Amino acid sequence: MSSSNDSGAKLISKGIAVVAFLFMLHSGYSAREYLLYSKSIGRQDPSLPIDIVLECLGALAVMTIAVVLGVGELRPISYEAEMKRYSVDGIYSRPSFQVFNHRGRFLHPLKPAVAITEK
Repeated sequence: MSSSNDSGAKLISKGIAVVAFLFMLHSGYSAREYLLYSKSIGRQDPSLPIDIVLECLGALAVMTIAVVLGVGELRPISYEAEMKRYSVDGIYSRPSFQVFNHRGRFLHPLKPAVAITEK
């Protein structure tokens, strides 16, 4: 029964996030139109009207709340819980890091050992 409530809550959360995203797009469009209008009448005011700023910040707040509420139940992140998913052979087996034919011998060729003689 809780899974159906979770899916309903996630659906509502996604719907709210979509509406908030549309409001954010609208505030961006309004900002662009305002700046184009200001430029066409020759006004050099770099600030946006407060209603556009509030619309964008409100949409951001609603989007954040919708995303946080739609996450669902979190999984444990303890070391023991993670290690139950892996085996020891799977953890320490990294064949992609085992390179035996590399360019090191060409970059730093072996030089013959020089014997140090004392006089």
